[in-house]
Amino acid sequence: MRTLYRSLLVPTLCVAVSVLMFADVSHAKKGGNSGSNVKVDVRAELEPCGAVAPATSPCDPAGTPPETDAKGKMKHQKEIRKGVLKKDEFKGNVKMRVHPASALGIVDEASAENADIRLILSRNSTDFAECFLQFDEFDDDEEDEEDEDEEIQAVFKIHVRMKKGAVKVTKGVCDVDLGTASIQSGVPDAQDGDLATATLVRNPADRTQDIDFLQGTFELH
Repeated sequence: MRTLYRSLLVPTLCVAVSVLMFADVSHAKKGGNSGSNVKVDVRAELEPCGAVAPATSPCDPAGTPPETDAKGKMKHQKEIRKGVLKKDEFKGNVKMRVHPASALGIVDEASAENADIRLILSRNSTDFAECFLQFDEFDDDEEDEEDEDEEIQAVFKIHVRMKKGAVKVTKGVCDVDLGTASIQSGVPDAQDGDLATATLVRNPADRTQDIDFLQGTFELH
């Protein structure tokens, strides 16, 4: 913040000081406040638990990952120019195979459509947002030429953004205030270094039964 200096006591310098002060303020208005400009672009590649999870994370690093074929990606983009929010968007997807031996219980199309898949965002070991992913489609993964099993994948998506001062929900919904009982819909403010954990909620009344199966760290893009 700039400091406005008091006028000098010498009369002959008063006019010069006033001109300098006016020029300084005018320059500040033209250039804007650099602190009011914010640009965030962070992305996370979600990999199976057990392969990438640190020991301090909510994702169990020991043993075999619950679903080795699962994968996902998340992205948060935010831009503020001259104190005005231009963009605030959080989106991504989680994919997993549908097969009879699924450790997540995604054994057929019906179980995939009814699965409660969520994304938990945490910072410094504290959860700050939870997104309820929406089942989107089945993908037969035709681009994978090495896949001889021809198993389909269930795709779950999240896409929320701010538009004209309100939360616009395209796919799923995110609760950005976990301290309240009801869902406070919003756009998660994911930052560099935050953790994203995909989990299957088997019983909403008993979260100890959750199965964490994917995790990734947001990084600057």
